[in-house]
Amino acid sequence: MKNIFIIIFTLTFYASTISADDHKVMPGNEVGEFHYIKATNPLNVVAATDKFMASDCGKKWKSETGANVVLMQLQGSGMSHFFYVGFSDYEKMDLGQKLSNCAANFEFLQEIGANTHDDMYFNRIGELSLQRGDWTKDAVFFKYDLYVEPAKAGEYAAAWSKMTNAVGGPGSQGLVTHITGNGYASHFAFVGASSLPELSSETKGAFASDAFAKFAEEVGGYRKVQNVMTVTPIKGW
Repeated sequence: MKNIFIIIFTLTFYASTISADDHKVMPGNEVGEFHYIKATNPLNVVAATDKFMASDCGKKWKSETGANVVLMQLQGSGMSHFFYVGFSDYEKMDLGQKLSNCAANFEFLQEIGANTHDDMYFNRIGELSLQRGDWTKDAVFFKYDLYVEPAKAGEYAAAWSKMTNAVGGPGSQGLVTHITGNGYASHFAFVGASSLPELSSETKGAFASDAFAKFAEEVGGYRKVQNVMTVTPIKGW
């Protein structure tokens, strides 16, 4: 657990600048890693993160890497949360890994280990390939774990973009491509909203649209939906 969590502050998404035309799908230009945990005491997980981020090591790490840390709560999964730590590129990610080699981070890892199930941890590196809107403005998300045949990844991205642009909606949408940890899920797609009722209404409307029906027919032969989860941001640092 200790060795695995040493990289918890080295990988995930960094919110890039959103262009003025954020109502159409565009490249995400982000890279990251998701660290899934099953917490036994979520309050202590938050307190441990607060402590590290307030330490001299944590402040230096944050200042020099520009990293963005978010703890997300999950429903519809065997895991309870995931950490989401963002960098603008792999160079900042590498710097973050080096800067996290400090006593304050090791103490953080021990506290996380004491408040989670060690045998329930896993992580994935992913890149935000495509996005529409600004996910940082949304309060809740539906997350769709997907498996897409590798040779069809580009075709799927094009079909997803076409459908997403046609469906629209008030919240954000995104398509993440897993670079590692992709045996079960090669991608995940997300839809965000300001509230759960808005998210539910937006999703039902999208599923009922002609654009989604055409999309589902087009990709059904090579894309499988593995799971659907609700994701709620708990705290960011």
